[in-house]
Amino acid sequence: MSSDSSNHTPSTNPIDVAVEGLVIRPDVFNSPRRGNDGDASLSVVQAHAAAAREKPDFSGFSSLGALPLWSLLPIIGVAIAAGSMVSSDSLSFSPNLKGYDYVLTPPDGESGSPTDQNDYDPKVWLAKGKNEFSTVCASCHQASGEGVPGQFPPLKNSEYVIHGEKRVIAILFHGIIGGLQVNGKAYNGAMPAQGQLKSPKQIAQIASYIRNEWGNKASIIYDDQVADLKKTLIRSAPYTEAELHAIPQDENLPPSKHAADAAPAGASATPAAPPAAPPATK
Repeated sequence: MSSDSSNHTPSTNPIDVAVEGLVIRPDVFNSPRRGNDGDASLSVVQAHAAAAREKPDFSGFSSLGALPLWSLLPIIGVAIAAGSMVSSDSLSFSPNLKGYDYVLTPPDGESGSPTDQNDYDPKVWLAKGKNEFSTVCASCHQASGEGVPGQFPPLKNSEYVIHGEKRVIAILFHGIIGGLQVNGKAYNGAMPAQGQLKSPKQIAQIASYIRNEWGNKASIIYDDQVADLKKTLIRSAPYTEAELHAIPQDENLPPSKHAADAAPAGASATPAAPPAAPPATK
């Protein structure tokens, strides 16, 4: 190979890159390639141009990035408006049987859900008392109110339930320990105190429910009566049978301010005085 740097004769071999004076000859990239058969083929530049023409064109997608943000706001607004018009009720993963629309209806004689009514309505009050009883008391006293023989006394027709209001609230507040006679039968199961676990409203609802279920008929007790009694029943230990007997069996609580909201389901909170006897005649 000549060392004459003035000789710029194009190379006939594509890999023959002449270096003269540490300068790469640029004409080598434009030199034609020849195959084994001696035929000329595409130059390197032409091959690159052909490969570029085969690339997928993403210019349409890349142009989205040039859109200003404000131009997308109408599209976003339309999407939000369309989504708000589609209610969850209209989205169903399976069709209704025969195309019927199923609507929840209240029981016969009821106009709506008890939660929509006044809390102090007797029906609502007793319904909430039943819910509390089911979660707290039914495991021992049973849903039937019959209790468990020898262990947990019945609430049905119990003298501790259907008579005075003070006794039943005292029991709910502080519980019972030791033996207890109910309707002439002995029981020896402990009852846990609920005064620290339940609010005066919940205590009153439970007491009202058990006093008006399973054939029991007694006054409804309200939360203001329970809250006032709680201030006077200061103790830390459960009641014994003897201590419960110290509370008069028929002792009631002062009247509730809520009693006027609705007629009680059972007897009145304060028993009415008997009518005056007619004057004696001689």
